[in-house]
Amino acid sequence: MQFRYPLPERLIAQALALTEFANGGAQCHARLRSGTVHPGLLLSNGTAIIAMRGHTLLPFEVSEIESLFQTDEDQSPTTRSGWEFFDKWNA
Repeated sequence: MQFRYPLPERLIAQALALTEFANGGAQCHARLRSGTVHPGLLLSNGTAIIAMRGHTLLPFEVSEIESLFQTDEDQSPTTRSGWEFFDKWNA
């Protein structure tokens, strides 16, 4: 599968350390190099950003991400649906 927003190697170790709330799915925040923080990212198997709450496209470049982190809400989200996925899969 080719993902639209694959993570660079430097972020994969961070992503793989995140707590999954679903099989292979982890919700997190991204801190950009500018210092801004963006919540509601959905990662797949620690390798790609596959959705972001409230966005149909990623509103920043993956290369701008300084770090990924989770809050308590990310680790056990109260809302687990409603994602608009960036990529399309064939069944």
